Amino acid sequence: MRFVKYHGTGNDFIVPLDPLPAGDLPDLARRLCHRQFGFGADGLLVPTASEQAEIRMLYFNQDGTPAPMCGNGLRCFARHVHETGLVRKTEFTVETGAGILTVDVSAGYEEIRVEIGTPVFAVEPPDTIRPVPSGEVLELEAGSRRYELEILVLGTLHAVAFTWDNIPEAEADALCHHPFFPRRINVNFVQVKDRTHLTVRTYERGVGYTWSCGTGVCAAVAVASRRGLIEGTAQVNVPGGSLTVETGERFWLTGPAVRIGKGEMENETC
Repeated sequence: MRFVKYHGTGNDFIVPLDPLPAGDLPDLARRLCHRQFGFGADGLLVPTASEQAEIRMLYFNQDGTPAPMCGNGLRCFARHVHETGLVRKTEFTVETGAGILTVDVSAGYEEIRVEIGTPVFAVEPPDTIRPVPSGEVLELEAGSRRYELEILVLGTLHAVAFTWDNIPEAEADALCHHPFFPRRINVNFVQVKDRTHLTVRTYERGVGYTWSCGTGVCAAVAVASRRGLIEGTAQVNVPGGSLTVETGERFWLTGPAVRIGKGEMENETC
């Protein structure tokens, strides 16, 4: 099976170039994306036909679990379908598990702009064990400390914690898998630098700590903006680079999509 690999600020993805049965995709994601036994990636992006938009994006995490959306993945997906001619427009719509979203590649592949959606601050089961009303701050224990988390859905389920500490992976994983979140949660650790700059590190469900998470930085900006810590468009530093987030009724994410190269997966397994 042939594939091409991309990254968006270090968040890396594989896109199959050959048609595949839908039932094979979770297993393929686990095989291809494994860092030791495959080619390594945070997730698998799969273009398919859509009756509602100009194209549809399926997304699977490194562990084979599906996710409704991925912000960095959407930018890489936009580059792939545009440069391969699957979609010829520079501005077009993509069907995702989080709805129909608009993408714009007119400024070039270094500045791809994608719609992320509207933050939803009231979260219901089955994402949580009980309804969490808008504005509630959760206090949850993980490892040796207690964390204050604000949760929301923006593309997918996120928690935001403001801290200047470097959070150990074991504690980040404990928050991600906390019993309060039956389907796990992405956790974003945020530092506010000034009124327009944040630093974000994300522990992603199904992946672990990543170099970047597009929906995660948007979630961080949404909570910081709601608390009055920042205003307007924000620059967000992540381990893999820098992203721009536009706030408003709908959030937009701008950043690069880089093509790493092509490869071919053998059928041999061990």
